[in-house]
Amino acid sequence: MRVLKIPTLLTMIILGAGIMSLLFSFHNKPVQAVLCIMLAAVLAGVDGYIVNKLQLADEFGKEFRSLADLISFGAAPALSAYLVILHKMPVSGLLLASFFIICGALRLARFNIATCVHHYHTGLPIPAASCILALFPLCFPPHKSATVLLVIVLCLLMVSRIKIPKMTKPSLVHTKSY
Repeated sequence: MRVLKIPTLLTMIILGAGIMSLLFSFHNKPVQAVLCIMLAAVLAGVDGYIVNKLQLADEFGKEFRSLADLISFGAAPALSAYLVILHKMPVSGLLLASFFIICGALRLARFNIATCVHHYHTGLPIPAASCILALFPLCFPPHKSATVLLVIVLCLLMVSRIKIPKMTKPSLVHTKSY
C-alpha cells in the first residue's frame, strides 16, 4: 500500500482547489473561482519546492501533479474566462477556452517526457498562464478583443520553445518545478 506523502497530499489540495474553482465559476462567483486558482498556484509552488528539496520525485507524483494541473490550471481558468467574457462569442469563445486547455495539456505532456533538468522552463508554465488568464478579467474591464488576444498569446507561449528562467535551482532528480 502506498504511503500518503506530503507532496501527494498537497497535490490533492491543489486538485480540490481547481475543482472548487470550477464549481464557483458555475455558480457565477468569479472572484472566488480566481482565488481558488491563486491558492492552487501558491500550493503548486510549495509542492514543487518540497519535491525538489527533499528529492521526493516519483513517477506517480509526476503524473498525478500533471492531472491536477490540467484541472486547476487548464480547465478552471478557461471556464472562468469563458463565463466572464468569452461566452459573448458563442463559437469562437468555446474554441478559445478549449485551445487554452489543449495547449496546457501539451505543455504538461512535454514536461513529463523531458529527460534532463535545466535552469529554465521551456515555454510558459501552465500555472503562470493560468494566473494571468484568471486575473485578467477581474483586473481590467472585460473586453472581448483583449481577452482573445491574451488567450492566443498565452497558448502560444505555453507551447513555445522560449526559455524562461526558473526561480529555484533544479535538483539532480527530475522533478516538477513550477
